[in-house]
Amino acid sequence: MADTVHASLAPFIDRIKTIERVTESIYLKLGKLFPAIKSGVDQSAQLAEDAIRAVLFAHRGGASAELAKRRSEDFLEDATFFFDKASQTESGFLNAIEASIENLSQLDDIIDRIRADSEEMEIVSLNAMTVALKSGAAGRAFSVITDELKRLSGRTIQHANDLSRSGSSLMEELAALQFALSELTEKQNAFFSAVRETLEHGFRELDEAVDSAANWLRLLASEAQRVREPVSDIMQSVQVQDIIRQSLDHVLLSLGAASEDSFGANIDRGEEELFLGEITRLSAALLDDIHNQVAMSLSRLRGDFSGIQRIIAELDAKRAAPPSSRAMCFDTIDFDGLSSAYLHAKTEASTRSARIAVGVLNLAERFKAVNSILSRFRNIVTASRIETARNKALSIVSNTVAGMMDLTERLATDINAAGEVTRGFSKALTAGVSEYLGNAEDSRELLERELARLKGEFGRMENSRMRLCDAEAGFVPFSDDFNAAIGGAQDEALRIEGLARDLDDMRGELQHRADLSGASKQGLSADSIHNHRLKAIVERFTIFNHKQAASQMTGLGQELDNVGAESGDVTLF
Repeated sequence: MADTVHASLAPFIDRIKTIERVTESIYLKLGKLFPAIKSGVDQSAQLAEDAIRAVLFAHRGGASAELAKRRSEDFLEDATFFFDKASQTESGFLNAIEASIENLSQLDDIIDRIRADSEEMEIVSLNAMTVALKSGAAGRAFSVITDELKRLSGRTIQHANDLSRSGSSLMEELAALQFALSELTEKQNAFFSAVRETLEHGFRELDEAVDSAANWLRLLASEAQRVREPVSDIMQSVQVQDIIRQSLDHVLLSLGAASEDSFGANIDRGEEELFLGEITRLSAALLDDIHNQVAMSLSRLRGDFSGIQRIIAELDAKRAAPPSSRAMCFDTIDFDGLSSAYLHAKTEASTRSARIAVGVLNLAERFKAVNSILSRFRNIVTASRIETARNKALSIVSNTVAGMMDLTERLATDINAAGEVTRGFSKALTAGVSEYLGNAEDSRELLERELARLKGEFGRMENSRMRLCDAEAGFVPFSDDFNAAIGGAQDEALRIEGLARDLDDMRGELQHRADLSGASKQGLSADSIHNHRLKAIVERFTIFNHKQAASQMTGLGQELDNVGAESGDVTLF
């Protein structure tokens, strides 16, 4: 039986040596990964600070927060003043046009009255001509007057028709202008509202987003430092390797002594068998202790890795909602479309206003022509009165002459009214429109320059926002080196799991062999040579806890009670 035990222990010794090498390899690798893990944590903090500096520098142009804020406020004030002034100019233009339209709306009625009076004058002249013809030679001179009166009435009717057509055309232009003005008002309000909204809220929102992002990045970086605790625990767990190595050396020492051929002629084989049984049982107990140490180390490592993964998952969740999502997105504002629509409406209103101004001038010229006919009317009416007063035979047309005089005054009144309307329009036009149209080109160039400056500023702000988004999206709380080091450490932890299984298997096999040997604590006498050999083996243990356990297990407790703690007395956990 003893020979069998001797022979079977040699493979265990080889396996223990292999485990010792593997254990040392695993824990040494874990130890070498610690600087990489620590460096990865430090690098993450540095990456966060670099990202913060890049965001702040890009947004503030390298200036201090106070200077950058003052610069933004100055730009905001200048731009707001310019566009408020432009808005006031547009409002003045619109008010002048509306007043002019209100005046011109009276022309339709005036032109209709002129036409009606002219047609009535033509009828009166025909009646007067008929009476003159009936008066014979006495009415021959009067018929010349009535013939001229009829001719002038016809011309007046023609002018009235022309005025009516011109007036209708002008009113159509006015209707089109009113539509153009409503379009201008709508586009102007849409454009200036967008500009004000962007200026008033865009700067503030972006500044707030930049500050929030900086704080957010710092917070993530700070929370990333929480991994230092589980990382430190991992490194403490690595220190158990020295204890495990010493414990494995105790097993090798015990199995090595048991595997030696200690039989001699004077050695009792039963006593040798009992000795080998005690050694095997002691080695199994040591392996059980080593297995527990490795299992506890593995449990700690798993807990530490779970803690690290939990921190990483929490930070990933926080990274999904960066503060820049609240900032205004400037490329979603159709700045080009709004400004282009506004400028187009402005040009359309200006063009139609200029066209109406020309139309009113032409209308005024036509009224002048009618006014010249009116002077002829007055001369003819005067001649008619003289002729009827001189020739008693024409007394029957005195009422007709009175009607002619009345019509002439009514025509004079209407033509004067028309003149006042056209003059009133010209005055209103001069008050707002003419000045507006005269400075249209210069104001347009100035506006386009200001729009370009504003667009450039919006572009800069959008670039800042995009860089902010990129910084947030690109920021990772843990560097690639850190992730690689943690991944490597987890791989080594899996090897520890296999190591624990091997130790448990060997412990079971050695315990089984010890049970077969029938060894007992009372099997060896106090003066047995093998008892002394067992005592010598135990005294070579470098871990005091192992000495105590071994002395009690082998019945050597009283002889080793006074042994103090040696250099290997280390508390594992």
